[in-house]
Amino acid sequence: MARSSTMGFRFMLVGIGPHAKRTYIKHFKDLAAEGRGEIVAAVDIVANRNQVERYAMEHLPQAKLILVPQFAHSMPMDVQDQLNAAVQILQIDCIIVSTEPERHKLYGLWAIGLGLHVIMDKPISTRKDALNSPTQAIGIADDYNELLAAYRKLQTRKRTIFLVNSHRRYHPGFLGTKKFITEVREKTGCPVTSLVSTHCDGQWRLPDEIVDQHYHPFRYGYGKISHSGYHFLDTCYKFFEAGWSPEKRPDEIEMVATCFRPNDFMFALSYDEHSRALGRDAYNSHAKYSADELRHHMKDMGELDAMLQITFKRNNHVTGMAQLNLLHTGFSRRDWINHGSNPDLYKGCGRVKHEAHEIRSGPFQTIVIDSRQANDKHDRSKPSNAELGSDNHFEVQTWRNCGVLGDSQPLKTYTVSQLDRRYDSETTGLYVEHIKRGVLHEALDFLEGRKSLNDMTSNLPDHSIPATMMSAAYLSYIRRERGLNPVTHIDLTYTNDTATATIREGDLQVPQPPPPPPPVNHHPLPDPTSQQLKSIRVLISELSDSAQAQLSTCALDPDPYNVSVAALRADVKLST
Repeated sequence: MARSSTMGFRFMLVGIGPHAKRTYIKHFKDLAAEGRGEIVAAVDIVANRNQVERYAMEHLPQAKLILVPQFAHSMPMDVQDQLNAAVQILQIDCIIVSTEPERHKLYGLWAIGLGLHVIMDKPISTRKDALNSPTQAIGIADDYNELLAAYRKLQTRKRTIFLVNSHRRYHPGFLGTKKFITEVREKTGCPVTSLVSTHCDGQWRLPDEIVDQHYHPFRYGYGKISHSGYHFLDTCYKFFEAGWSPEKRPDEIEMVATCFRPNDFMFALSYDEHSRALGRDAYNSHAKYSADELRHHMKDMGELDAMLQITFKRNNHVTGMAQLNLLHTGFSRRDWINHGSNPDLYKGCGRVKHEAHEIRSGPFQTIVIDSRQANDKHDRSKPSNAELGSDNHFEVQTWRNCGVLGDSQPLKTYTVSQLDRRYDSETTGLYVEHIKRGVLHEALDFLEGRKSLNDMTSNLPDHSIPATMMSAAYLSYIRRERGLNPVTHIDLTYTNDTATATIREGDLQVPQPPPPPPPVNHHPLPDPTSQQLKSIRVLISELSDSAQAQLSTCALDPDPYNVSVAALRADVKLST
């Protein structure tokens, strides 16, 4: 499918949000200059017309701008007609889907239907109320399977790519880590036996912002797992996969999820405590919602933080265990209240990234990946700065049983500057931002005939496990909240070494929660008169010891006066 190098391949970008601006539009400037590819059409929603038109005039002057209405469950026919016409007239080769994830499936199915190549942001899908509704949680896996079925059907008549931009698959540090894992497995037969991964954004969104935010939101009933959590479900899968042999690869995964939601955060750090930390007068004058209003708005919101326990099994034997700590809440540099008229709540709220992984292969190897920033101004990094706390801090440590493995020493470290030299990727700026272009280069390598479909690093069929684990994580939390066993099982099968993951049928059955009990309306009697009290004292004095002991329990009743008098009368009647 090679094309003239002076012409380049033609891309349609769907979604002109913060991520697309920082990643695709930025890197296509270089690709267009090289004659490899260019964005010739860009799609966004009508509601964003003013800001999108201003941005496109400056940054996408050659691209056709297409504005469509927002839609939910299906793509309207007039929108399909509008996009189909643009694809035909502009001779589009590949669609880049960079919308919010609830729309990913719809644009993906449309592109597959036209026989086009696809690049899609992670996660492959999410659903509104994924943290509240079992149907929506399960729907995340259903969306993946629907896309996969359509893609496989297309492959029977045309070879295309459907790349998921899970960019750590292209990161030299993670690629090197997989090689270290595979080396140990080949020498010893030992798989990865445990993994602990932590990713913390260090984002401090104020309560009002949590309520109102639409980009990377919580208000739609999903959160961190759908924001960046997919990356770490995917890296978890790829680390373990690097240690699998045909005899030890799992046939089952168990998932257990715990989540920390906005109302939990407001209990941990209350309205008044926010006010005290940031200046009472300034905070109170800026706040839009009262504490009670916040509790109401936040009731069904998605997760700020999540912790996932994952167990891999083969023939009922545990082969590996993982703990994923997926956090927005952590060390932040934010100490201000007002963001101004155009707030950046994606990367501009004191965001400081800390990421760490510890991967163990039995008694033979521990790999530690550590990346910790101290600065929230992420685009000010110097080239190849690997110091702890710098924007480009990234270090891989390998601790190896050198006597068994034949290594010269037990500890080796690799910094980002060494990785730059090793992989010939000398870059300026924030290193991880340049890794995100990997999916574009791989797509163009395929389109230019340099790589085959089997060479693709992140094609859709290889995402069954992480997509299903994401679905199972939400389902596990819902099961826990409804008083059920939170362990959610995923069954695994393999075809030509490609895994297919399916949530076990029995775990899909989640009964509706019982309705809340009707409110109890107590109607206490008026306070007794002095004559009534005198009569009660006389009656009590005449009771037996056992009757008086029984009477003392009546104090637990919501209406003790009424019950006590009834009990007294019954006891007196019996005694007479």
